[in-house]
Amino acid sequence: MIIFGIETLIFSFISKANPREAFNFWLQAWLKWENEQRERQLVLIGSDIGKGIVPMEKDTRNWRDLVGWCFQDVTRHASRVDVIWYGLNQQLK
Repeated sequence: MIIFGIETLIFSFISKANPREAFNFWLQAWLKWENEQRERQLVLIGSDIGKGIVPMEKDTRNWRDLVGWCFQDVTRHASRVDVIWYGLNQQLK
């Protein structure tokens, strides 16, 4: 299963009382799915929105922070993490 654009998906959790916890609940459900059968593999793809000028709007800043924290949570559970920048791949984990 490939889920592309998780930074956009994370935005859907921003209105929850605890958005990071809500995201982690979503993530745990997918990790459970992946572990149920050996041939299953979960691939999450997201864009780094934490670089550049900090947005002036509070909601956009909160989303940007939340994406960073959720990416950290994904990385903690991942067996492999890659960053692709200008078409060049760097394996971090």
